Amino acid sequence: MGQESKSYFKNFVLLFTGNSVSQIIPFLLAPVISRIFSPQQLAVQENFLAMVAIISVIAAGRFEIALILPKIQKKANNLFALALLIAICISVVSLAAMLFQNQISTWYKDEELGNYIFYLAPAVFLLTINNILTQWIIRAGKYSLTSISKVSQSITQNGGYALLGYFGWGIHGLIIAWLIGNLLPALILLSQSFDNFKKEDISSQEMRTVTKEYKDFPLINSLHAFTDIFATQFLLFWLITRNYGMLCLGLFAVMNRYLRAPFNLIGTAVGQLYYREASHAKNESVSLHPIFNRSILLVAAVTVPAMIIVYFFGPDIFAIYLGEKWRDAGTYASIMAPAMLFNFIVSPVSATPLIFKKQKTAYILSFAGYILCLGTIFIKIQKGCDFRSTLIGYSIAVSVFYIALLLWYRTLISSKDK
Repeated sequence: MGQESKSYFKNFVLLFTGNSVSQIIPFLLAPVISRIFSPQQLAVQENFLAMVAIISVIAAGRFEIALILPKIQKKANNLFALALLIAICISVVSLAAMLFQNQISTWYKDEELGNYIFYLAPAVFLLTINNILTQWIIRAGKYSLTSISKVSQSITQNGGYALLGYFGWGIHGLIIAWLIGNLLPALILLSQSFDNFKKEDISSQEMRTVTKEYKDFPLINSLHAFTDIFATQFLLFWLITRNYGMLCLGLFAVMNRYLRAPFNLIGTAVGQLYYREASHAKNESVSLHPIFNRSILLVAAVTVPAMIIVYFFGPDIFAIYLGEKWRDAGTYASIMAPAMLFNFIVSPVSATPLIFKKQKTAYILSFAGYILCLGTIFIKIQKGCDFRSTLIGYSIAVSVFYIALLLWYRTLISSKDK
């Protein structure tokens, strides 16, 4: 094994260990949390977090994603300062959502949701800051610190869910625990975020320069990321809530949360490494094929056998582990297993278009995919189909979409090697 491969796997193990511990904790507490809260309560939290996600994904102009790319540290420092400045401004603006509490409740057909809108601005700020600091620390190669922050977040959040839920805090407890769970890792990452940062590097002129150089991130990548969250969380959850009710959303959201969690731990670790290592390989004119293939094989080795088990035994697994009231969540897991398999395989290498500066094409393809997936749900709703039938159509559409993306990513890498 070459030095490059050894370094890759060493860094992978660091990230994977932190991600593993951070995902084991919610699984250990899941039987407790699922018996404290109802599907309807968790549905309210999911709709709230979808609103947080759709704002925070663009709250730093997506400049945080660009932090890894500059060779010159001075450019990175100005990108870092720029991302922080934009994050503060967007977080303040999001306070305006409190003026529309009643309208939000009406739009969702959920009277509860509007009661928690005053949490929106701090939630957006904390999630955005965490995203910025995580990318900044990864740029510095401090993978162990990233792992520590993830573990602290998981312990605080999930422990808070169980503790505050036990004392009857309800949905307020769910959201407060989530907020504290994002505050702690932000403080941990912040403690070492300024080792390579030089205040004297920052100037309005340099900020304008990096803004122009990396303009595709706010102009194109942000639109792509916003559309992604809008289609896969915000609009999807709204459609389910409006047409099938809070119970179906709660069951679907819990299925989505606990089915994704164990595979996201490996996918996130591989994805973070892939982005950094593949960017470096391209800068050095080295073939990306080995990194691309290694990343996919690592994820497939875990997800393929696991998804086969979920496909055949999903209802029983959820009923035994979370309680009988969650059996239908297991049914939804069986239906979504093929779609999630392809999603997990593709996600770790999803930075490929960024590396090759193909954000425009990536957005067009993704937009077409979202129309296919959500269009399938809309057609099913118009035909009066039940939720199970609608979910089957959605799963097929999502599978086709991710297969197409994977083939395109491979084409990009092959064209570079020619």
